[in-house]
Order: sequence, then C-alpha cells, then structure tokens
Amino acid sequence: MGTRERLKVIDQSLQARSRRLRTRAISIIQITIAAGVAYWAAQQLLGHEMPFFAPITVVIILGLSGVDRIKRALDMSLGSVLGVLVGDLLSLWLGPGAWQLAIIVAVSLTLASFVTTSQMVNNQVAIGAILISTIMPPGAEMTGLDRTMDAIVGSLIGLSAAALIPSAPLRRGREQAAKVLEMASSVLDDISDGLRERDVEKIDEALTAARGSQDSINAMETAARSGMETSRLSPILWSARRHVRHFERAVNPVDNMVRNARVLARRALVLTEDRDEVSEAQLEILDELAAVSLSLSDVFEGKDESEEALEIPELVNRLRALGAKAGMDVVDDKSVLSAYVILAQSRSIISDLLEVCGMSRESAVAVLAPTSETPAYPPEVWEDDA
Repeated sequence: MGTRERLKVIDQSLQARSRRLRTRAISIIQITIAAGVAYWAAQQLLGHEMPFFAPITVVIILGLSGVDRIKRALDMSLGSVLGVLVGDLLSLWLGPGAWQLAIIVAVSLTLASFVTTSQMVNNQVAIGAILISTIMPPGAEMTGLDRTMDAIVGSLIGLSAAALIPSAPLRRGREQAAKVLEMASSVLDDISDGLRERDVEKIDEALTAARGSQDSINAMETAARSGMETSRLSPILWSARRHVRHFERAVNPVDNMVRNARVLARRALVLTEDRDEVSEAQLEILDELAAVSLSLSDVFEGKDESEEALEIPELVNRLRALGAKAGMDVVDDKSVLSAYVILAQSRSIISDLLEVCGMSRESAVAVLAPTSETPAYPPEVWEDDA
C-alpha cells in the first residue's frame, strides 16, 4: 500500500471515529452528569464516604440502548439492588472464601429466578453479589445495608436520567427507513432496466439486493418501538408523540413494499429467463415507482416538518395518477402470466407507498384502477378522467 492510499485509509478511519463520537456525545454527557449526581447524592445525603455502587449502577443502566430501553433499565436496576443486598447479607453471615462465594452465587441466582424470568436480572444479581463478596467485602467503612442504599440511589437517578434526557426517538428510525426506501428505489430501477435490456444478470443482482435488506428493516422496526417507548415515558418528548406514531404507522408499509419488490424481482427474473417481455407502459410504472421511492427516502433522511408537509402531498398525487393508470390494459394481449404478476406487484407497491405517505389501506387500494367488476373498495374518480 502506497503512502497516498495509507493516508486515505487513516483519514477514513478518523472520520468514522469522529462520527461515532458525535453520535455518542449526548449519551456520554448524560452518563457523566448522572454518575456525578448519584455519587454526590449518596455521599452528601446518605453520608456514605465512598458510595461506589451509586455511580456504577447509573453507568450500567444508562449504558443500555435499543428497543425496550426503559424496561431493561428497570430490570438492571432490580438486578443491581438485589445483587448488592444478597451479597451484603450473605457475606456478613458467611464471610470470605471459595465455598462461601459458591453459596452466594447459588442463592443469588435462585432468588433472581424466583423474582423474574429475565436472564439479564439473573446475571446482574449474581455479578452484584460477587462484587460485594470479593472486591468490596463488608467491613468497617460500609456497614449494614449502606451499599444497597447506594445501588437504590444510583437506580433512581439512572432511570430518571433515561426518562428525562432521552435519545432522539425518531432520528435512527428515519435514517433506517430512508436507507430501505433508497435500496428499494435502486432495486426497482434495476428491474426496469433489466427488463428493457433483457439482462438476466442485472435483475438477479436486484433480487439479491432486495433479499439483503432484512437487517435494515429490522433496525427500522426496532427504532420505531424504541421511539414509542421513549416518547411515552419522557415528558420532554410528549409533544413528539404524534410524529412518532406517524412514523410507526409507516414501518409496516415500508416492510410490505420491500417484500413486494422481492416478489416482483423474482417474477421479472423468470420472465427474462423465458425471453418474454412486458409493455412499455409497465416499465414506465416501474420507473415512476423507483423515482417516488427515492423521493420518499430523501424526505425521511433530512427533511424538516415544513418541507415534509409540502413534499408528501405532491408524492401522493403522483402515486394517485400512477394507480389510475395501473389497470389491466397496460398488459399486452399476448403477454404471459409473469407480466400480469409484475402488474399485480406494481399495484401493491403503489398502495404500500401511499400508506407510507399516511393513507389508510382502504384509501390506498381505492386509488388503484379496478381489476374486478365488484371491487371491495370502489375506485376514486381521478381528476384527469373527469
């Protein structure tokens, strides 16, 4: 590797580390302040000279991330307090030693299993008890239940900090949604190009990309659940509940849209391998779906509320116009079954994207040109048809 390439790698590494630091900055400040407050409270209010378990409990609780953060923080709080309590009581009674430690661990795990089904609590109880009986055995400096009280203080302050100073409930979810929609746009674009060029390899690559999207979809769903939990518990974010609910409602349609794109890609691959074709009108539908998906990705990634309010209605109108065109007549009379399947999946994606924009399923389906004499949801009258 030459000097220029080595410098480029170093620069990329530094940029990645800087991004990671910026992402974690709020969490670092939150943990730092809460740990200091817990130490001060246990020392000044309870009169404990070295309240080790107050700040350490804060760090354990606030170090959690992801979905169900508050619930898991409660589990960790319970585990920390129980572990310290059991370790304090049994160490005073049994004293130090190997067989004494074995008994303490057994009692800790048994008690934790009786209290809760959470493996996290079980582990934390055992760890707390081991700390008490080994690193910090009972002595003159901390007597009785002092360390248990320190753990309780740390738990209360850690939980309060998690609720009052939460992480942004929507940012990561919207980033993941933008990533998924951008990927879907690329897949649809490649399918359209592959059908035009009769390029089996390009469509196969699009199918592989669609199949590899599940991790991003799972991350999006996790972020949505975490956002709902945070917005319910944190007073600071109560005003954001409406936006969090709106995003949560968009998660399933995004997932469905990607699933439909996978089916479409498989059928396009079959059609191309059979050396069959679809009409130009069907290809235009795919092109427009790719363009709308990309625009929605931009909306989720970086648009503020006012910009989103302007762009979403425009995208809805484009999808409505597309749905009105996506009737049976876009398929050539001599087309094969695969062409009709591609049409069906294109119609499903139109409906999915309308739901992502905020429509109900019923309203989204009503946008589509009817393919039945007795449609469950009567079609809308599009202005261009009047």
